[in-house]
Amino acid sequence: MPTVEAKETTDYARLNCRVNVRIKQRAEEAASLLGQSITDFTELAIAEKADAVLAQHDRIILSERDFARFVELIEKPAAPTEKLRAAAQEYKRLKAENPGGNW
Repeated sequence: MPTVEAKETTDYARLNCRVNVRIKQRAEEAASLLGQSITDFTELAIAEKADAVLAQHDRIILSERDFARFVELIEKPAAPTEKLRAAAQEYKRLKAENPGGNW
């Protein structure tokens, strides 16, 4: 997944939020130590946190046992149930009735 780079575009939006006074002071101190404005520091911090959260939710982590079971089920799927066959037939019927639909 591509990461968001601060300042990669000239399109900006305003973000207003209230933060605890101590958090603001620490952010300003950290920004100063890095030679950044509080805006640049905050923008980068938000981008990094968003990337981390989204990356964590974009992948599924399985144990070796669960991965082996997953592969087994992919390679040797169970036979379709009667309910699944009926659902497939219904899908085909609906698709035939509305061929221009969003299938």
